[in-house]
Amino acid sequence: MKHFFKTLLLLAVLMTGCDQLDPSADNYKPKQPEGFSRFQTAYAAGYGYSELSVSTDSIRVTFDGGPNQPFTAAMSLENIFIEDVSGSSPKICAVNSEGLWLVGGIPTKIPKDEKLLDSQAIPFYITYAEGADLRVYVSNGNVFVYKFCDIPKVYLTTDDGGGIYSKEEYKTGKIVIKDPDHKFWKTEEFSATMRIRGRGNSTWGMPKKPYKIKLDEKARLFDMSNDKEWCLLANYCDKSLVRNLTAMEISRRLGFSWTPKMVPVEVYLNGRYDGVYTFCEHKKVSSERVNIDVDAGDILFEIEQQQDEIVCWWTDHGCPMMFSDPDEPTQEQIDFAKQFFRDFETALWNKEFTKVYSQYIDKASFIDYFIIQELTKNVDGNLRKSSYLTLPKDGKLEMYFVWDFDISMGNCDYYGDGLKPWEGWWIKDQGCNGRYHGWYYRLFMDPNFVSEVKARWKEVYPQLQTIPQWIEDEVKIMGAAPERNFERWNILGTYVWPNYKVTGSYKAEVDWLLENYTKRLAWMNTKVLAL
Repeated sequence: MKHFFKTLLLLAVLMTGCDQLDPSADNYKPKQPEGFSRFQTAYAAGYGYSELSVSTDSIRVTFDGGPNQPFTAAMSLENIFIEDVSGSSPKICAVNSEGLWLVGGIPTKIPKDEKLLDSQAIPFYITYAEGADLRVYVSNGNVFVYKFCDIPKVYLTTDDGGGIYSKEEYKTGKIVIKDPDHKFWKTEEFSATMRIRGRGNSTWGMPKKPYKIKLDEKARLFDMSNDKEWCLLANYCDKSLVRNLTAMEISRRLGFSWTPKMVPVEVYLNGRYDGVYTFCEHKKVSSERVNIDVDAGDILFEIEQQQDEIVCWWTDHGCPMMFSDPDEPTQEQIDFAKQFFRDFETALWNKEFTKVYSQYIDKASFIDYFIIQELTKNVDGNLRKSSYLTLPKDGKLEMYFVWDFDISMGNCDYYGDGLKPWEGWWIKDQGCNGRYHGWYYRLFMDPNFVSEVKARWKEVYPQLQTIPQWIEDEVKIMGAAPERNFERWNILGTYVWPNYKVTGSYKAEVDWLLENYTKRLAWMNTKVLAL
């Protein structure tokens, strides 16, 4: 605790007593911050504190001044430093001996001192709260302070300086990632050459674009997998900004064979701030992602009604299947796959189906898929879009991982079931794309399958109960980043397809997510146990 006040005193000394700042000079203007004397008094008395907040305007502390004598002191930062992170790199602002603003990084409306070089700065540190630091620097006789932004920054630069307008054609460029506080990995700064294009289906048509990135060389970004291919999810219609992150946390707790790793970041494209994105592993076959052996005959399928891969077809019971990997299968592989699904669905609708269907599917993965998709009431999870299955050459069909949850957890206005978002079965009883009934409709006619669902639900329910707290913690991690995002994209009070609810504030959007999840979990618990 005393270290905090000692460092504040150091800052004041630096501001007023640095060798480069001559008190005898005519232009010397000491900049002791307003309210600093109360901090000096508290430090001298050895007081602790119960509350502390730091903003761009002030440091405010409630001190424990003895029995029944707490008091609050606020030290103004207005004439010392400000934090400005709206540009393409952290901006550093300070007051020099002449009382003029100095800015490191990209020039702003504030006059820039050209003598100030960020690379020459000598760091000091003020720890003001658990895990959070202010960076205090001295350079060329100037003192300046800034707090690194809440989440890592991703700077994307195309070689031609233009935007990304195609999902098919890559542009060459450079990526720089800065995580100076080591929030998600050990590396402070990473840079590499890359190629970048658009991605997504409905999301690509939205103003805030999602991207696919392919590095020229493999890298283990954010301590994830060692790979070239990565995604930036825009989450434009998900105003909570955390639905995909939340779903992956549920997936991790359920223990799917692979859960794509994701972290929140802020993205700058060619110097333009584009808001909060989710940086994540691209879905692909590799030893650290979808770990199957395609060369040996294993297959990764995608259920996707868009039918936009080279080889795709509809099963007899209406599931839109595609080859994801290999994307150009042999005729033998095509024939094998179509026959497998024909045999599986025949067995599933057989009169004695309870005795035969389990030889075709990994039931445990199908149960976990049901739990996460039904719990989130994910529109696309109803065996129509963005569902991924693996089929080993001599094995069973497995729901290997889950993907795409921006239209889930109360963020959809077209369920079509006439119920509130937290009510009603979505996976269990729904047909598949309006054609016959889907796989789960039939699976739930098997008493053994139902029994296994109930047992699995009881096992994971305690972990699902703590998800709301996880959401709140994740939002805290993002700090002020959502505020900057919605300054860039002013949509909080506007309907964006397919919002069920328009709240008008970021806090209210998060509250709606929490409310819907909590109510859906309660509804699910009652209904599953009653099966």
